[in-house]
Amino acid sequence: MKCAICGIQIDSVENAVSTGWIPYVWDGDREQDGPFCSSCCESLIEIDKDGEWVVKEEYQGEITYLEGDFSEEQESNLVVNIVFDYCEN
Repeated sequence: MKCAICGIQIDSVENAVSTGWIPYVWDGDREQDGPFCSSCCESLIEIDKDGEWVVKEEYQGEITYLEGDFSEEQESNLVVNIVFDYCEN
C-alpha cells in the first residue's frame, strides 16, 4: 500500500500499523481516506481535542491526495485468506 499524500510504499498493513501509519484523517469537515505514512503524520497531521486525526489548520484544503490502494489490498488479502482457511479445514 502507499501513502495517500507522499506516495511512499510499505509492504504490509502490520508494518504500517507498527510504524505509525493511520487509515484516515479529517481535512476540515471532510474525511479523507488514507493510509497516511508516519512522516506525513508528523509534519501535516495532529490529534484534535476530540482525539481525531486532523490536518493541521495551516494545511487544511491545501493537500492534494493521491489515490490510495488501502481498501483494494485489504479485499485481495481477505479473499486469499478465505481460500487458504477453507483448504486447511
